[in-house]
Amino acid sequence: MIDKNSLIVWMTTLTAGTCAVILAAGSGAPLYFMAATAFISLAIAAMGLRELFHLESRGASPSAVSASTARYMGLIYTWGALALFVTYFFVLPEWREWPVFFGALALVAAVSLLFAATMSKDAERGKNDATLLKLGRILTIVQFVGTVAAVIGLMVDPDKQFLNVEKRDWAAQTIFLFGAIALAALSAAALFLTRNRAPAA
Repeated sequence: MIDKNSLIVWMTTLTAGTCAVILAAGSGAPLYFMAATAFISLAIAAMGLRELFHLESRGASPSAVSASTARYMGLIYTWGALALFVTYFFVLPEWREWPVFFGALALVAAVSLLFAATMSKDAERGKNDATLLKLGRILTIVQFVGTVAAVIGLMVDPDKQFLNVEKRDWAAQTIFLFGAIALAALSAAALFLTRNRAPAA
């Protein structure tokens, strides 16, 4: 479960990030928006990586590692959904696709946090559900491949929409880019740390 101190850090990060993207979007400067989005996304990833390696150093159970991974992934998806909402609902001209992406990110965030809660309960009971762990690993692999492909696609895009304010989805592309980088980093670390400890279902 999330302890009180972690919850405070999470809320502070999300609040500061929300304020930063609102100001950055309002400025109309894509590099400013990129800096704000990158900082928050990568800060969440750094917190997640720190916790994962801390758990590994303590010899934590696979369930505990899986719970932490899912929890921080859920936070990244929550951040992405929140950033899209405040950017397009309050500041930038309407991009008609943003509600669809907002809904998708919010749904994945909810599923990730629910999975994290389930795995946390298993960890507290000293239980390692082989089926859930295998499912979590498969989904992490799929996510890693998907996010790496997304990052490559965005980076090789000749239009570089996240730097072109004439495109209404420029801010969304920036949110997607750094969210994908953060998720790829967490996924890679989780897969590496559990490579020899995931029980077969």
